[in-house]
Amino acid sequence: MSFRALVASGFVLLCAPGLGAQSSQVPIPNLTYVGINPLGIPFDIGSIELESAVAAGVTLGGLASFTDFEDNRFTSFDFKVRYYPGDIVLKGFSAGLSIGYLRYSNITTDDFTGATSRETLSAPTIGVLADYNWMLGRSQRFLVGTGIGAKRILASSADRDRVDIPRAYPTVRFIVGFAF
Repeated sequence: MSFRALVASGFVLLCAPGLGAQSSQVPIPNLTYVGINPLGIPFDIGSIELESAVAAGVTLGGLASFTDFEDNRFTSFDFKVRYYPGDIVLKGFSAGLSIGYLRYSNITTDDFTGATSRETLSAPTIGVLADYNWMLGRSQRFLVGTGIGAKRILASSADRDRVDIPRAYPTVRFIVGFAF
């Protein structure tokens, strides 16, 4: 058995009792969703999310996003864990943490020569999240999610100064998706 298969089997065995306990307390019809940010069409902002329940009120998920705002480009990949205090996953308020990877670039101008160039920074990130999801429709499968957060860039101040980005920046979430 490969190492990946062993880790996956252990993860399933650890999480299975939590899912069983959750379903016996409150029947939750949808435990997973996939969603996108529809603002990408007009505004050069795109993201895709996947989130799934692993225990009562707890989800694990991933996010890939791209934002091109003026001369700034953010491409990020994040692993997220969220806690829903109401113990109903995917619905209502959640608080969470993220760990990820950021590739940021912007156009800089040399003060002396006036020449422009695109500078790039690639670094890991950690973040905090506060989100709210609505489950809509007769079968409660259509998801609309919003949220705010902040990410800390784990790079030296010299590297951040080179591309002119602060050590932390705010994030905003808007997602529409389908739960199953």
